[in-house]
Parts: sequence; structure tokens; C-alpha cells
Amino acid sequence: MPIHRRQVLGAGFAALALGSARAFGARMGAPPGRGRLRDPGALGDPRLALTDLGATVRVGGLPFAPWFTGDDFPDPESVPFHYLGGGPLPAPQERVDVAIVGGGLSGLATAYMLRERRPVLFDLRPRFGGNALGETWREARYSLGSAYVITPDRGSFLERLYTSLGLTSVQRTSAPPDPVEVGGVVRSDFWSGAGTSPEEARVFRRYAEVVTAMAEERYPEIPLAQDVAEADAVRRLDLLQFREDLEQQMGVALTPRLAAAVQGYFYSSFGAGMEEISAAAGWNFLAAEEYGRLVFPGGNSALAGALWDGLRESALSGGEPQRLLRPGCRVVDVRRDGHSYRVTWIDQQGAPRALLARQVVMAGAKQIVKHVLQDVATKDPRKMAAMNAVETMPYVVANVLLDAPVQRDFYDLFLVGDELAFPMTPGAFEAASRPVDIVNGNYALASGTPRSALTFYWPLPWFTARFSLLVNDPWERYSAASVDTVRHGLALLGVADSAVRQVRLTRWGHAMPLARPRFIAGGHAEALVRPFDGAVHFVNQDNWALPAVENSLLDAAATATRVLEALA
Repeated sequence: MPIHRRQVLGAGFAALALGSARAFGARMGAPPGRGRLRDPGALGDPRLALTDLGATVRVGGLPFAPWFTGDDFPDPESVPFHYLGGGPLPAPQERVDVAIVGGGLSGLATAYMLRERRPVLFDLRPRFGGNALGETWREARYSLGSAYVITPDRGSFLERLYTSLGLTSVQRTSAPPDPVEVGGVVRSDFWSGAGTSPEEARVFRRYAEVVTAMAEERYPEIPLAQDVAEADAVRRLDLLQFREDLEQQMGVALTPRLAAAVQGYFYSSFGAGMEEISAAAGWNFLAAEEYGRLVFPGGNSALAGALWDGLRESALSGGEPQRLLRPGCRVVDVRRDGHSYRVTWIDQQGAPRALLARQVVMAGAKQIVKHVLQDVATKDPRKMAAMNAVETMPYVVANVLLDAPVQRDFYDLFLVGDELAFPMTPGAFEAASRPVDIVNGNYALASGTPRSALTFYWPLPWFTARFSLLVNDPWERYSAASVDTVRHGLALLGVADSAVRQVRLTRWGHAMPLARPRFIAGGHAEALVRPFDGAVHFVNQDNWALPAVENSLLDAAATATRVLEALA
């Protein structure tokens, strides 16, 4: 049964999946975001405690870490990730019930819900967390990518999950509207249309009415509901691009000022403009934010860390943490081997190894999965076509570490600048590439914290952008190109340049699946979610081409159900 972002769940698998989670929570000690940090290097903890910022170089007068943090992959031999090299596949040396390939939020959540079956969790990075990695510098906690979750319905599976993990005791709710900077002025009343002509103010009000109606009356559930009429309504909406549907519902065109702000939101949330995004996906994301957002200390690295804590506790209780948690292990081949599946990986010492698993969960990006999982094209060509239809958009995240607090109390500040010059197309954005919003890293921390971090989100919404992150001195270009926006953001918030201790750039830190029209209506999502060969399951944001944490968690719950049924 599909589980949705806004659906209230009763009994059933939600209770089963959480199972003994409360017991884990009781043993985990201080909840995420408070108390003592664990050894950041132990078994791939998603949260890295920085005791020393290391080398710093000056770029445009600001201090920068001299290379990308998080997903850097500097070794050419590590790309492509599925490359095995010559020679035969190694013989399997162990047998397990469940192997999970990919240790981002999707893989962590699936492993957490299956922890009593002792799953083996792989990730190619030295730390689990995927795009929900985080760092801590002194009192400042911040995300390298994913930043928040939508406030869940009371009594829902998601609310119970967050509570069981200890997150609700440290959360802070951020409710709309967010402030917007226009022409160098931060406007907290921007979304009301204040300061515009009466005609333009009416357009703003009409926009607000449509958003409210979509949130309260016509919210498109993704994953698709079991109700046929409701699912068909989402498919019809998925045929349209967002701006087309929005302006049809409004009965009037967006003004340049409103269009620039909405476009900035879409760049930040989807990595693409509203003309490229499905109306179903756009409304699923934008309308859900009317319910508010839960912000944890360190963003969603707190969620990844809490899941990791539970897995580590479970692994330690069985005396086998090294066997169950395998960061820095790059899975390169998954194939049928008799009644099991053989999983082959390159271990931390660079040696190929293999095991046999009764059930396998592929929790990585489909661009990698389609090369690692063998025989998909012949056994399930529809699934392979769906994998080939998945696109992703790259992202850069700049964390600015401050030796001072941020006095303004805000969560997310959008940067429009000159509303008439705001880049509305991929080509225009490529020519004037810059971060489009700033998140306050201290938002969920206690007031009076002496240091903070500002997180600048920098989408790259043009087709060849990923190559700009790989060739021709990418760090030098992106660090230099970030200076003006970082200084502008500091000035808007009344923070002196001298308060900056270091600017840390993360490459690929928030890469997102591209939610184009017809992805769901064309059947791609349902083909991706469907298990393969009776033993391989798929969990990832790109199942539905929707960059929502909730979809990762809900697909993990549904997948855990199927795995338990298969093992039984």
C-alpha cells in the first residue's frame, strides 16, 4: 500500500517498522543535536566534527577551504563508480539475508527498519548520509546538502519515526512565508504583495489563494494513491508543466516580481525552473510547505545521524559492527547467483570481494544502479527504459562558518536582487550563475549560540552544468564566483566580513532528480518502484523523480515490508 507525504497512517507496517525504535531511542543517550558528539570516523558517521579547519586560502579577500568537502571524488579511478577492472568476479565469502547498496537517507532508513534482520549496508563514500551529510564546527552545526523535512500529520508514520529517533525534542518549526531580498532590501512581507501597485498586489493574492487551495483541497499525493480516481488526477496534472498549470488556475500571468521569486524557489528546490518541472511534482513540493517545515540542528544530517546511531547500536549489540556497516566500499556488480544474488564490491583496501544475499535493496542513484545491476535490459526492458529516463541536476553548497552569531531570526532567505534581471531561463542562469537562497544554520539551536554557519544553496540548472564541476579547475572557478554573493548575503544580515572563519564548498552535495512532466504519467515511476527478479528492490528519491526526503523514507518503509514478506 502506498504511503504518502501527507497521509495519516493507522496500524500496520508503520508500527512494525518502528517496532523497537523507542527502545533504541531510550538507549541512544542525548538526542541528535545535543550532548556529546560520537567519534565522527567510526563506521561512517554522517556527522563530521571539525576540530581543526585545516588549510585556508584567500579568494577575493575571504578565507576558503582549498578544495571541495563532502562528495569530492578526486581519484580518477573512483569514477565511474561501477568500474571493476579486469579479471574474473571474486567468489562469495559470506551469506546474508539482506544487502543494501547505498547509504544515503534511503539506504539508512531501509536498513534501520530491517535492523532486526541484520542487513549489510554499503556506501562508496567514507561516511554514510548521501546528500544529508553534515559537519559541526564548535557550536555551529550545518548541512552539506539536505536541510529540512515537511511537518508530518499527527499520528502519521513519519511523525512517529521522527519521535522515535529523538528528533522532535530538538526540532524547530519554520512556517511560511520566508523573507525575500529584492533590490538589496530584505522583505518579510514580500509574499503579501506589499509595496507593489494595487493590480500587482491582486496577482500576489491570487497566487496565495491557488497555493492554499492546492494544499488544502487538491493536494497531489506522490507516491500515487490506491484510489484510482485520485491517482489518475495526479497523472493528468503530471502532463502539465508547473507554470502552465499555475497561471491557468490563477487566470492571470505572473508579474516579473512574483515570477522571479517563484523561479528562485524552483531553482533551489528542484534544480530547474518551473517551466521544466511537472505540475504534479511542483505542487506536491510547494503546497506541502504550507504545513511548515521541521528543522533539526545540522539540517537533515541530524536525521541521517539518528538513523546511523540506531544501526550502530544494533550492530554493537550483536557484536558485529564491522560486518554490518561498510562505508568506503564501492559496490560494482549485483547479479543472480543460483537462488541468491551475488554482490561484488571494492573494499577499503582496494580489493574485490563478494557475498551472497537472499534480498538486495538498491538505494543509489539510477545512473549508477543501471550499470551495477546485471541483466535488467533483457529481463525487464521497461525498468531499464525508466532508469534511462532519470535525469539529475547538480548543485553546489557553500557553508560560511562565522565567528559570530546571526542576529536576524530567519530560516531561509531567497535572493532575487533585480527582479527584472533575474535569470529566468537555463541559459540566462548559466551566464549569471550564483546562489539563490541562504539558510540560517543556527535556526534550530538555542538562542545565544556564539558562532553560526550560513548555508548558501547554488543550483546549476543547465544541461552541461555537471561538466563545469569536473574539469578546468572547478574549485577555483566556483570559489571565485561565490565571493560576491557571499559578501552580499553577509551585508544583508549585518555580518562583517571579518567574522568569516572559512567558506567550505560542497560539490554534488545536493544533486537532485529532475521532475520533468510525464515522468509519472508515462509510467516511469511505477516501473522503477517495482521489484526486479523477485529479489531486488529500489529505494531512492529518483524513484518518483521528486527531491523529497519524505519519499525516501516512505519508499523505505514500503520496501522493508516487501523484504520482510520475501524473507518470511
